[in-house]
Amino acid sequence: MAQGKGMAKLVLYLLVGAILGGGVGELIALLFGYFMPGSMVEKFFLEAFVYTFPPATLPLVIFSVTFGFTLKVNVISILGIGFATYYYRWY
Repeated sequence: MAQGKGMAKLVLYLLVGAILGGGVGELIALLFGYFMPGSMVEKFFLEAFVYTFPPATLPLVIFSVTFGFTLKVNVISILGIGFATYYYRWY
C-alpha cells in the first residue's frame, strides 16, 4: 500500500465503499424485482449475510444508553469494498 496514508483513511474508504455498494445492490434488486419478479437475478442481489449484534446497555445514574447495530453484506457491497481498496491503493 502507499506510504503516508493513514489507517483511518483506509477504514473510511472501506466504509464508504460498503455503504455505496450495498445501496447500489439494493437498487439493482429493486429494478430486477420490478421488471422480473421472482427471478434468479433478483434473488442473487437480494441475498445478504445479516448479523445482528446484540444490544448493550450502559446504565448511568440519571439515564441509560443502549447501543447495537446490524451488519448486512450483499454481493455488490463486497465489490464496493474491492473498488474502495483499489482506489485507496492506487490514488
